Amino acid sequence: MTRRFTANRIKSNRNYTVADVSETLGVHFKTVRNWIRVGLPVIDAKRPLLINGADLKVHLKQKRRATMFDCENHEMCCFRCKQPMKPILDSVLFIAKPAGMAHMTGACEECDTRMNKYVSWRDVNDIWKDLKGKLPIAEKHIVLRGQKLLNCPFSEVSSDEK
Repeated sequence: MTRRFTANRIKSNRNYTVADVSETLGVHFKTVRNWIRVGLPVIDAKRPLLINGADLKVHLKQKRRATMFDCENHEMCCFRCKQPMKPILDSVLFIAKPAGMAHMTGACEECDTRMNKYVSWRDVNDIWKDLKGKLPIAEKHIVLRGQKLLNCPFSEVSSDEK
């Protein structure tokens, strides 16, 4: 599993040796040498190899961007398929979180791997409609207190219904 390296620890106007980079980012020096072999630019080929801080920041940001997926609202990132996928409709659950967020979980259509995503609570209805799910129709006074509806995709009852 890959680690995220914080590019904020690197100063843009400073030159780093391989040992400095490995110490600053907390990686092995052979990892930094592999980055150089893959395409991290060095100032010159003489020893000690010097790496410009701005170039290192750009390289780390490109590595980070390569692992990110651009998902639609109704898609989640499947790390087994390595692409954005739609979840199986029966497996989708929304769990209310603080600050207007919802934790969306589901299983991938292709490989049945569990996927997670945080979405805005305002977007839950639109996501559910995009997935072609049928929303339960019920009035507030019909909702059983403390129990979820049988045909409802929400796993917990929101605080305003209690």
